[in-house]
Amino acid sequence: MSVLQSNHLDTNRESAHRDRLNARLSHVIGIHFDPDLGTPYWLDRERELGCDARKEIRDIADLSILGEMTQHDIADRPLIDFIPRRFHDQMHRFIIAQTGGTTGDGVWTAYLDHEFAQAFIIPFVVSAKHVGFPTCAQWLFVGPSGPHIIGKVVRGLANAMESADPFTIDFDPGWARKLPPESFAHTRYLAHITDQAMRIINTQCIGVLFTTPVVIESLGEQMTKTQRLMIRGIHLGGMQVQRDQLAKVYALFPNALILAGYGNTLMGCCLELDVDPKRTCFNYYSFGDRLILDVVDQIGDSVPSGEEGVVRLTRLDESFLIVHLRERDQAQRVEPTPNAPEGYAGIGVRNPHPPKANGSQPVGGLY
Repeated sequence: MSVLQSNHLDTNRESAHRDRLNARLSHVIGIHFDPDLGTPYWLDRERELGCDARKEIRDIADLSILGEMTQHDIADRPLIDFIPRRFHDQMHRFIIAQTGGTTGDGVWTAYLDHEFAQAFIIPFVVSAKHVGFPTCAQWLFVGPSGPHIIGKVVRGLANAMESADPFTIDFDPGWARKLPPESFAHTRYLAHITDQAMRIINTQCIGVLFTTPVVIESLGEQMTKTQRLMIRGIHLGGMQVQRDQLAKVYALFPNALILAGYGNTLMGCCLELDVDPKRTCFNYYSFGDRLILDVVDQIGDSVPSGEEGVVRLTRLDESFLIVHLRERDQAQRVEPTPNAPEGYAGIGVRNPHPPKANGSQPVGGLY
């Protein structure tokens, strides 16, 4: 295929993706801004701004009319104020969860049952099949349960990969983040998590591990060679993956395919589409037409491809509309990848990471 043909295909694909986004946008705006059955928060905001969202918002570029949201906007009102009134008698259909509270108190959000699959399960399955992630292997998940979305997601991920319910070890990210790195409490909590996981590994036939980079290293150092060789798949999440960590994990688990994900409770999950063991960067892409990722500068303009800025998300769900919410994380913007599987047509974010503390090391820990 010539470069001209490739560019033409890319242009057509981007145009088709934009059309799908705008079609979904029109549908979602119609629901949330319905005068009678719409969303209390958005109807209040529409009145404050003096706009008519259903008439004025026709393209994703028009979302600037609504300004930017913050997590405080969501935290300061009851969850029900962000759900359209048309669904208030159907709350049994909703899955609710809380963010991890990295930058403050956790924030609650909600997903209709089918949106939950579109946000978390389907993106993983499409990516996993694309890169050859193992199926029919017993999973061990060491991560948050309770109010956190990932604890509700992991069963669906394992089942979708033709595996039984995963073995699980509960992990409290809120408590872990209070423990200073290298402190005795930090070391003791990691040992507490690892000890529980090792009791499972020593008695069960585990083939897939899903946890954070720090925990996977700790497990690898305690597992026997035979146990490490049994691991065929590793899914990393919860915190930034460092290049040296990836090399160490590959050395510990030479038979494993390592697939990392980036996401959170508010937006869903973005996945890698290239798992070359020698990769030196981590590119994560959004799936479908319900999530729009962007990387912006201080004034909110999109940065050019390859440059770094703040990750900003827009979520176009019937259940919950989020417009231009800036994440804590910074990342580089990357263009859509031409070899992406069906459904992965949006831009990507490269090496997302928390802001650096005191201008030096990024904020981090166990999760």
